[in-house]
Amino acid sequence: MINLYDFPILSECRTELRETSIDNSDNIDVKYMTESKLEAVNFDQVKRKYVNSLNLSEDCAKSMDAVIEKDGRIIFIEFKNGKVNNRDIKDKLRDSLLIFLDIVKKDLDYARTNIDCVVVYNQSKNPISVQSGKNYIQESRSRDIINDFIAGKADTEIIRFDLERYKRLYYRQVHTYSVDRFEKYLGLF
Repeated sequence: MINLYDFPILSECRTELRETSIDNSDNIDVKYMTESKLEAVNFDQVKRKYVNSLNLSEDCAKSMDAVIEKDGRIIFIEFKNGKVNNRDIKDKLRDSLLIFLDIVKKDLDYARTNIDCVVVYNQSKNPISVQSGKNYIQESRSRDIINDFIAGKADTEIIRFDLERYKRLYYRQVHTYSVDRFEKYLGLF
């Protein structure tokens, strides 16, 4: 097990989880996707310092918003208050993991055993819809609530945004949670 704060670049970027969840795309209506005061690493800052130390542009890599450590697990978290772009999220999952593993001098097998990934999304801006050929299911908040309820009863999760492929390839677990479900997840800590 590693301690995140044994690594200077990670320790220098400490903040509260709430601060990493900020959406200030609208200066008039700033929103936070969690009110949690858990200690976190602002991974956007880590990525910036990392690529700058290599004399590279910040645009050459993407990053998750936060990293937390809990009960021996490392958890990467991305907050998306707007519409989720699948390609962008996938790039963030991959780039962040590569940067992190280089910093802590671990390999991919370590990630598959010890690191989880969570994407927290705004459910009203990212309803579940299926479109394939002629079949199109209209977006419906009610259907999303029913899907979540049934998945909860079946003790399974619906992993959205085509991210299930990264479970066991890069990460131990991958979760996609609405803001409400994320708060319940945090309650487990």
